Amino acid sequence: MKKETIAGYVEFDAIILKDWIANGVNYIKLVNLNLRGSIEAFELIPNSEMPETGDLIHHILSEDVEDLLEKMEKIKFLVHEIYLEETD
Repeated sequence: MKKETIAGYVEFDAIILKDWIANGVNYIKLVNLNLRGSIEAFELIPNSEMPETGDLIHHILSEDVEDLLEKMEKIKFLVHEIYLEETD
């Protein structure tokens, strides 16, 4: 079953988190996306090394990242399809 996408993005979930951990991702950077409408959205960008400072950066095993898995009505945490493994 293909995940629903929003302009090339899919909603972050436990499957993506597990895959990133298995593939050596250590940090996740959050970037605010400017989407139209009443939803606030953030893009999650995986990094294997500590990215530049000044951004919203979280270690992948932190509670902050676990909190991103909770569904919220007005806030979405999205991952661009380029950061996902091909699973066809």
